[in-house]
Amino acid sequence: MRILHYIPKGQELVTQYVRTLTGAMGTGCENLVVDDSAEACNQLQERSFDILHIHGCWRNSQAKVVRRARRSGTRIVVSPHGQLEPWVMAANYWQEKLPKLLVYQRHIISQAYAVIIQGKMEEECMRKLGWNRRTVIIRNSLLTVSITPQQMASQTLRLYRKVMDSNPLGVMTADTRQALRNILKTGITGDVRWLQNEPSQPQPGDAWQWHSLMGYACQEHIADTVRRGLRLLRLDEPEYHFEEGCCFLPEGYHPPTSIGDVIGMQFVDENERLMATFRQVCRLIASRQLSIAHLVELDKELRHHDYDEELLSEQLQDAGLHRTACRVMQLMHDLTGLDEGFMPITPLTDRTTRAIRRQIESRLEI
Repeated sequence: MRILHYIPKGQELVTQYVRTLTGAMGTGCENLVVDDSAEACNQLQERSFDILHIHGCWRNSQAKVVRRARRSGTRIVVSPHGQLEPWVMAANYWQEKLPKLLVYQRHIISQAYAVIIQGKMEEECMRKLGWNRRTVIIRNSLLTVSITPQQMASQTLRLYRKVMDSNPLGVMTADTRQALRNILKTGITGDVRWLQNEPSQPQPGDAWQWHSLMGYACQEHIADTVRRGLRLLRLDEPEYHFEEGCCFLPEGYHPPTSIGDVIGMQFVDENERLMATFRQVCRLIASRQLSIAHLVELDKELRHHDYDEELLSEQLQDAGLHRTACRVMQLMHDLTGLDEGFMPITPLTDRTTRAIRRQIESRLEI
C-alpha cells in the first residue's frame, strides 16, 4: 500500500506522532509525509496513492488536498487529533469554526472511509457529533504508555487494509472486472468452452486486484460461483478471509437474499416460477437492493431450466414487466456473461438500464 500523510505546517506534536507512526511501520507500507498543500496535490496528481491520511482539522488547505484526492480515487482516512473536541470547536466558533464546518469540515469527516480517534473521550465526542460511525480507537504512543509505537503502527496498518478491503469493486480495474465476468460465466455454465467467443480470458495479474476480486465475491455472496469458475479455469483462488468486521459496509447495506428463498418452490411450471422471479427482481430494483448475486441466480435459471420462451415473453408483456426484463437481460450479458441464445427476450440498453447498473455497482460504496 502507498499512503500519503498530509500535515498542515505548524503542528509539531502531530508531526512527531506521524514520524513515530511511519517509522514503526517499517516496510509494511510505503509512506510519504507532506506538509505543503501544493506538494500534496502535486504528488496525488503524479503518483498513485491508495490512501490519503489527513491529520488535524480546520485548515483550508486540507479541503484542497481532499478534493484532489477524490478526483484521483484515493481513499481518505482522517485523524482529528482532538481538534473536534467541544472546547476546541467552541473557540471562535461563529467567526471561524461554523463557516469552515459548513463549507468543508463536516463533509471531510463524514465522507472519510475511517476516522482514527485516540481515546474514549474523543470517541464519545464523535458519537455525539454523529458525522461518521466508522471510527476506530488507536491510542497515541506519545501520550500513553498503554501502547508501544509498534503496536500503534500495527493497528494503523490493519485499519489501512480494512479501508482497502471496503468497496473492493471501486479499486478493480477494467481488466479485473472483465476477468470477474468471465469467471462467473465459467462458474455458472460449468464449462470453459463458453469463453471461446469472449474478447479476453481471465489471467492472473496484480495480486491486490485478485484479492479485491475475491473480496467482492465474498461480500456480495457470489464466492461459490467464483470459486467454481476458478477451479475450472485452473486458476489459484486468491487469498481472502471474509469475516465480520474485515471491511466497512455502507449504512443500510443488506446482504443479498436469494430470490428462491423469497418466492418459494411451489409452482406449476418453470414459466410461473420465472414470472415470480421477475416480479421479485422488480421489487429489488425499486428498493435499490438488486445485486450481482441475484443476476447470477437468474442466469442459472435461464440456462439450466426448460420453459416456453414465447409464452414467457407474452406473460411479461401482460404483467407490464417486459421492458424491465429486457434491461435485466442486458445487465446479465454485461455482468455475468449470459448469451443471447439463452435470453427469452431482446436485451435493452437505455438510461434506466445504466441507472440499474450503477445501483448494483454502488451497493458497497462508502
